[in-house]
Amino acid sequence: MKNILILVSMLILSGATYAGAPTCHSAGYCGYTGKVSTVYVNAYGQILIYFDVPVTVSEASKAGFSISNTNAAIFNVADNPDVAKMLYSTALSAQATGRDIGMQMTGVSSGYLKFDRMSLASD
Repeated sequence: MKNILILVSMLILSGATYAGAPTCHSAGYCGYTGKVSTVYVNAYGQILIYFDVPVTVSEASKAGFSISNTNAAIFNVADNPDVAKMLYSTALSAQATGRDIGMQMTGVSSGYLKFDRMSLASD
């Protein structure tokens, strides 16, 4: 019975390590490492990557950002269509394989944190 409780505790704690809200810094950027819960593309040329845990308005203000949408970050395809394709494919790969992404947000667009770089973890 004790071994079962230890195993259940380990599973719960290991699952909790995947969830993480974006963190923001006074140097003018926010970072996110975690799962891609949803990848959304719309007819307005925007890619939205939804966090597994939303950022708070107060956290974004640490970087000097005023946001109204806390559950995703945005990239405007018109800003750089070639980079948009790479970011989109990286997000899809992360989602399909269950791997974490790292994103950095350095601005705001349409009330969302605006991301401009992304990395894909190996596991």
